[in-house]
Amino acid sequence: MDKRPLVYAPRAQRDLQELEKRYALQILADLEILESPPWPSGKVKKLRGQEFWEIKTGDFRTLFWPHGKKVVILRVVNRRDLEGAIDRIDVRALVRWFWEEHRT
Repeated sequence: MDKRPLVYAPRAQRDLQELEKRYALQILADLEILESPPWPSGKVKKLRGQEFWEIKTGDFRTLFWPHGKKVVILRVVNRRDLEGAIDRIDVRALVRWFWEEHRT
């Protein structure tokens, strides 16, 4: 089975850098699940009414966007902040960044 490369949006990179190292390492380990679909339904789910998905790691949620053969990691937030983080995603800017950075 082909592996899907993970692409980290700049905001996701900042989110991970701001976390305690132990949380960031656990989240990064969980994100490896996304490289090989199908994804486990209890850990990964599509968000209703959105193009985005989430993966759960303890109290944290990682928002991601499967796009073609890549998985774009958008944000890493505490579960309390999930709704607000979804509302603040600028889809136009995301698509523009993705196409500028990953034209393949």
